[in-house]
Amino acid sequence: MLFESLGVSVVDFRCYAHVEPEGPEEPNATHSIVLVRRGAFRRTRRGESLLADANHVLLFNAAEPSRFSHPVPGGDDCTILAVEPHRALELVARHAPGHAEDPATPFPVGQGISSPRVARIHYELLALLRMGETTLVLDDALSALAQESVRAVYGAAAAGRAAPSARTRRRGRELVEAASIAIHGRLHSPPGLGELARAFGCSPFHLSHVFRQTTGVSLRRYVQQLRARIAADRLAAGAPDLTGLALDLGYADHSHFTNAFRREWGLPPSRFRARASRRPARTASAKP
Repeated sequence: MLFESLGVSVVDFRCYAHVEPEGPEEPNATHSIVLVRRGAFRRTRRGESLLADANHVLLFNAAEPSRFSHPVPGGDDCTILAVEPHRALELVARHAPGHAEDPATPFPVGQGISSPRVARIHYELLALLRMGETTLVLDDALSALAQESVRAVYGAAAAGRAAPSARTRRRGRELVEAASIAIHGRLHSPPGLGELARAFGCSPFHLSHVFRQTTGVSLRRYVQQLRARIAADRLAAGAPDLTGLALDLGYADHSHFTNAFRREWGLPPSRFRARASRRPARTASAKP
């Protein structure tokens, strides 16, 4: 277990099987989204077989039996998102409302080809977990990964959706503004996505989706940019203690701050401070 939030548990699953024939039926413990990181295995479900590797996203219903075999040696490593029933239904409803009626089988479609965006968010989430990021950043990455994984399986086309109404856009802007205000008030330790959603009376997945749809950036990207820009302002003012600045803005440590700042600005905080805090020398003839 790596992380648990929003009704989703992130599990690091590692299989050490060698080449193995198809085994007996195994019921899955939970509704799950499975992302293969390494290796391959074959799953047979409802009479349909798939050789699953890192190009695929697999969906599992709780208690639904599958058979597994390992046609290639080396085992496999997967990231599993174990999803509570109400979250699974919410994820599917966006793409196939008819599939979101039975909490026992929210995932009638079992697999699909992954996408570059799914892969990027997958490894972004794993990196954020290693860095010990804040709950809000982890929640938003987790929400995005769950949504994009199901989107990849269902192949939903964004271009085919109807444009939102003026009322929907207005409500979206109001929700984004309220979330932004709450984040600004606790930038050193932002509220989690679930906490924000409860405060605004909506689903965390809905909040994450609306924030990105309205602003063009994800919640986690918004927080990352905001932190880096506030840090830049303080560095330009000559902030002497980088570790203190890092902790004040909610970074886990000096290294986390340096890496995040470099990604945003292209240079480390110390060099940015040296450049930005320089002031041109005033000449004798200069007027105040």
